[in-house]
Amino acid sequence: MASKTRVLEVGMQERNLAIETNEWAIVDCELRELAKRRCALDAEEARLLARAVRVEVWRRFGNASLHEYLETVLGYSPRQATERVRIATALEDLPEIADALARGELHFSAVRELTRVATRETERAWLDDARGKNLRQIEQAVAGRKRGDRPSDPADPELIATPIRFDVRPATLALLRQAQQVLEAERGERLDDDGLIAALCNAVLGGEETGRAKHQIQTTICESCKQGWQDGAGAKLPLDAADVARAECDAQRIGSDREPGRAVQDVPPRVVRFVHRRDGGHCRVPGCRSSRYLEIHHIVPRELGGNHEPENLVLLCDGHHRAVHEGTLALSGSATKLDTHGGRDNIDGEARLALTTLGFRSQEANAALVDARRTLSPAAPLEDVVREALRRLA
Repeated sequence: MASKTRVLEVGMQERNLAIETNEWAIVDCELRELAKRRCALDAEEARLLARAVRVEVWRRFGNASLHEYLETVLGYSPRQATERVRIATALEDLPEIADALARGELHFSAVRELTRVATRETERAWLDDARGKNLRQIEQAVAGRKRGDRPSDPADPELIATPIRFDVRPATLALLRQAQQVLEAERGERLDDDGLIAALCNAVLGGEETGRAKHQIQTTICESCKQGWQDGAGAKLPLDAADVARAECDAQRIGSDREPGRAVQDVPPRVVRFVHRRDGGHCRVPGCRSSRYLEIHHIVPRELGGNHEPENLVLLCDGHHRAVHEGTLALSGSATKLDTHGGRDNIDGEARLALTTLGFRSQEANAALVDARRTLSPAAPLEDVVREALRRLA
């Protein structure tokens, strides 16, 4: 009897040791099964959310909006609800990505990123590109691309937004809100996150006008694609075409990235000081009250023969200066007889302003407008452009 007991004890010890040895494999297996079930639930939820939008289910329960309904039923905040609905409506036109989510081949976080750029024509290319990548790699692949782009298309720096986070006390938050209110009153328009941070930075870095060029450029331009970069505290950050053009308007050139050169300022400091005095230290766009973040602009572009004479130079705030080089605002005439009017993309500029005023990020608005333009005629009125863009923003 004693011998049998010892054999049994040895057997139990070996079994316990085997379980402890392989416990990591059991945990891993269960987590992977859980991930697959979660993916299937996310896919089913997306299908139901798309139906909920079509049948306006929230109205049956006296809710004021779909956001209120989803907060009650699923516990989503308005931001979470907006994102979930966006993904759900996008997946209706992306069957392959929807199937990959339902089978557990793609996690919801990956699908969230892919639905920002994929269309029915490009979803196969994006699925192939995402295979074997983690979430961070997929985010990097999607960054700088708009809907309809393929993974092989070059990234657009203007579409790349880097989230930043600050932890502040309530008193500091109150100061930030007051500063934003002052800046928006000065500009006469709502500032998105990028515009607010840029305005605050310019307030610190701008300083007193001395006639020295605002932009110091160490030339770093790709010869093939003309992409420009700017140094920011040791980091090289890409610039879009509008920012490159702004910097070129009034720069102090200090050489190239291969060879230093003698600093040469495009517009002489005495001319810069004269333009500032003549324009009263204010942006020349009618209705703009900005007296900070001012930049020199050439009314007749330099590439079209414009010179550095005072009559060809005006002061613009950074927001209106960027608008000119983006094509949403146009200047003509001379400094003493200046005419401002809508640029070649005036309707898109007004539509973009309408969307950002509604709370959408400028990058989201730009992508939606580009996508909307694919189905609209060039002569489409502003109302149609905004409506079509809102459909894509869900």
